[in-house]
Amino acid sequence: MKVIIIGGVAAGMTAAAKLRRLDKDVIIHVYEKGRDLSYSGCGMPYVLGDVVTDQDKLIAKTYEEFQKQDIKVFLMHEVIKVDPKEKIVHIKDLDKDLVIKDTYDKLLIATGAYAKRTHIPGSDKIDVHVLNQFSDMKLLKPKIDKALSIAIIGGGYIGIELAENLINLKKEVYILQKGDHILKAYDKDISKKALDALISSGVHVHLNQDLKSYTYQDNQILIKTNKDTFKVDLVIEAIGVIPNTNFLKDTGIDMLDHGAMITNRHMQTSIDDIYAAGDCVAYHHQIKDSSVYMPLGTHANKTGKVAANHMFGIDDSFSGIVGSNILKVCDLTFAKTGLGIDEAKKLNLNYDFVDITAKHQTSYYPGATDLFIRLVYEKDTTILKGAQLVGENGVSDRINIMALAVTKQMTAKEFSQLDFAYAPPFSPVWDPLLIAASQIK
Repeated sequence: MKVIIIGGVAAGMTAAAKLRRLDKDVIIHVYEKGRDLSYSGCGMPYVLGDVVTDQDKLIAKTYEEFQKQDIKVFLMHEVIKVDPKEKIVHIKDLDKDLVIKDTYDKLLIATGAYAKRTHIPGSDKIDVHVLNQFSDMKLLKPKIDKALSIAIIGGGYIGIELAENLINLKKEVYILQKGDHILKAYDKDISKKALDALISSGVHVHLNQDLKSYTYQDNQILIKTNKDTFKVDLVIEAIGVIPNTNFLKDTGIDMLDHGAMITNRHMQTSIDDIYAAGDCVAYHHQIKDSSVYMPLGTHANKTGKVAANHMFGIDDSFSGIVGSNILKVCDLTFAKTGLGIDEAKKLNLNYDFVDITAKHQTSYYPGATDLFIRLVYEKDTTILKGAQLVGENGVSDRINIMALAVTKQMTAKEFSQLDFAYAPPFSPVWDPLLIAASQIK
């Protein structure tokens, strides 16, 4: 069997490594558009903030290591066309500027996503950056080191992670957000806690900013919006990503409107022998019961493994997601799983919520800090449908517990009677999650 994999980062290289472990004889060709391979994109803001001082630590496995496994990797090779009928892939060698062809028995598309751009007037005349690829980070690093003031366009996950890292470098940091709140995946009143944390740390956050133009003035970048004017040394646009699937438009693969491929639970697309995984794919949301686009490295690694297993003949599947995420905002941790109450209202779901604030550990033990918890539940059944947590400590372990509870559709009573571990340095005798669940009647 010969497998072609398009894309050499999380999903693609996870699949390649898994296939080789399963079968020493399978022929594996990987085509990667860039020069970088198998890296952790999630760590890039921390390299830019000098939290991680060796960028090579973000690389999971090197080109040479894959070659030793007889996985043939072709860097600077962009796939420009897929012919499903003939099972032929057309590839442009970017270094030699020539087009070659390759054939496959099975094909995995793991092309990820590319960064959205504002394309406002002046975008093509000034030095505007994004943070999506490893090459973006390498290009940005010396620019950040020289800049005194930096504008981040967008108040989502990447924008906020960038802001908190750059403020630690003593930069003057601006976040310009088009809407009326940041962190739109969270309930609006909870995202306000992130806004307050950023402002307290010295980040200038400006909401309801509709960008109009970029221009150069006095060796700086002048940003004009519908409300204000800002002058900075560097601009980073962080307004989201789009599935990198434009080259597949003539294949007939089923996609969402913006290009995310739709697969079954084995990661098979609508065309025989073509699989897809990672940030170019829509996932089944277990609560919404629909396909959604939530690009994250955790999903990419899992779906790459599932695709490889199924190609080999193992009946593996990916059951979908419940929308779990976590991020650091200055001294606070924000985490969410399932649906928020704002989201539930938009979907006209009969949900309600409870809020509590409690200490993350026994109050008399040194270091106890406040932990905010919101649980969202279905009114008629009290089945838990979502959770959002904010605190300095004790967030990451508890959000994973809630992800399990939401996935398994536990009721509030079932959850409140769980046997949690207790010791004063780790939790009160009544864990805050259990207290929150017991408030649901």
